Amino acid sequence: MPPSDLNRVLEYHERTRHAIEAMARGPGRLDWASQPDPFRSYEDSSRVSLRKIGFAGRSETPAELDQDSISRLFFESLALSAKKSFAGTSWSLRVNPSSGNLHPTESYLITGPVAGLEGSPGLYHYSSREHSLEFRGRISSKSWEALGLPEGAILIALSSIYWRESWKYGERAFRYCHLDVGHALASVAYAASCLGWQCLLQENAGTADLVDLLGLGTIQNPEEVERPDCLLAVFPAGLSSWPCLSSSQILSLSPAGFRGRPNVLSGSHVNWSVITDASEAVFTPPDSAPCRRPSSGSSLSTHDFCRVLRQRRSAQAMDGKTTIPLAGLWRILRATLPDKVPFSLMPWDPMVHLVLFLHRVEDLDPGLYLLVRSDEDTGRLAQAMSAQKFLWQKPAAGPGDLDLYLLARGDARLAARRSSCNQDLASDGCFAVAMLSRFVWPLESIGPWFYPRLRWECGMIGQALYLGAEAAGLRGCGIGCFFDQMVPDMLGLEGSEFRDLYHFAVGRALDDPRLTTLSGYDLGKGDQERAAQG
Repeated sequence: MPPSDLNRVLEYHERTRHAIEAMARGPGRLDWASQPDPFRSYEDSSRVSLRKIGFAGRSETPAELDQDSISRLFFESLALSAKKSFAGTSWSLRVNPSSGNLHPTESYLITGPVAGLEGSPGLYHYSSREHSLEFRGRISSKSWEALGLPEGAILIALSSIYWRESWKYGERAFRYCHLDVGHALASVAYAASCLGWQCLLQENAGTADLVDLLGLGTIQNPEEVERPDCLLAVFPAGLSSWPCLSSSQILSLSPAGFRGRPNVLSGSHVNWSVITDASEAVFTPPDSAPCRRPSSGSSLSTHDFCRVLRQRRSAQAMDGKTTIPLAGLWRILRATLPDKVPFSLMPWDPMVHLVLFLHRVEDLDPGLYLLVRSDEDTGRLAQAMSAQKFLWQKPAAGPGDLDLYLLARGDARLAARRSSCNQDLASDGCFAVAMLSRFVWPLESIGPWFYPRLRWECGMIGQALYLGAEAAGLRGCGIGCFFDQMVPDMLGLEGSEFRDLYHFAVGRALDDPRLTTLSGYDLGKGDQERAAQG
């Protein structure tokens, strides 16, 4: 009998673990001649240029759906944020972070008639290089109207091109691609909230449905396969009803024909068959999840993230001495709570908790802490960790809305660094994080297709930490290289109930003086004036 999808997923996860004695299989060296193009384009498709305009702050009322609001949404979530230059070479950064700045995530807009776009409903690919929409196909007005979406609603689909990540990271790339999906989801949700809009994943969209909707099944290079990940409804906040689309409704949106041919990303490729196998094992079945009312679209945080979305950067090194005020730590941690944006887009209960290595927090003992993000897991974690004589004390200065526990006092820098592949980033910041997720239970009880969603949740937490750090005048950095079993062993967690899925660090970044920072785009006079006005 062939292995079940669940076994294929579990085998992939075990095979791609990093351990001190053996790292996951990678390319060994970088073949620069085959480096993938970081930008997808559809040749011979018509293009709508978008205005390069951002936010001056959060909108108190839902913005009207028009070309300008769509421009702002993408400009503040998935566009280029800057260019770096060194020794005659330049490269682009984006608002949404990506492992190795490789950006496997592509995005598509599905919308009804919008002034300035096509005169009828349509499918568009978003091109971050030009900040434009490439027209891919016309959608039947009857099919769009039959969705019954609220006025002003749009759909955004995300997909992944695994080759962009596997070129550098080999078999572990499938993990990183889905962390990047989580970062992208959070980026869109934050930008939407700044417009007074709300987001909700449409979990009844099966993988095959999205392949048909986006036209990804017949026209792509098999060595550069692009897999659809998810469909996100974006709609005005505060409505009494919310979108919950069925598989048949989503299929009815598929254009009769598609415009444009995808560009070739590389001249040569390496086939990582284990990624292909894992990606097939997590295909989402149609109509796989019951409709669930979204949370109320709670506040972004005590910080106004709308002002810092485009300034997010990944720290490459940290100074090893800066401290963070206690109130600043509380604000950052609150941004990761499940009642905040972006987690309101998740139609599932939170699965991920934060193991905190606190190094330099004013008025708080350094040591090992645990932030539990779901009350249901507090007892489960305490019981699973009972063999270790942890303190399980709530800090006296801790706020009541954070389910935070001190496990052990002491210098946690060595533990943070060693567990993060011996990277100084994890010990030189104010604090480091390991994201501990429930693992086998959701895969068995919900389905193996839930495996990417655990990583999406981690990516969304990472984006909350990125923006919380920026708002506090610090920097963050996601850490994808870590020894998978070290933190669970440190906590005394045996078996497979909880797994370590992502690491992160926050602190004062050390800038490289050799690098020159440039604008993400060459702005024309009109765009310059609009950018200056916010």
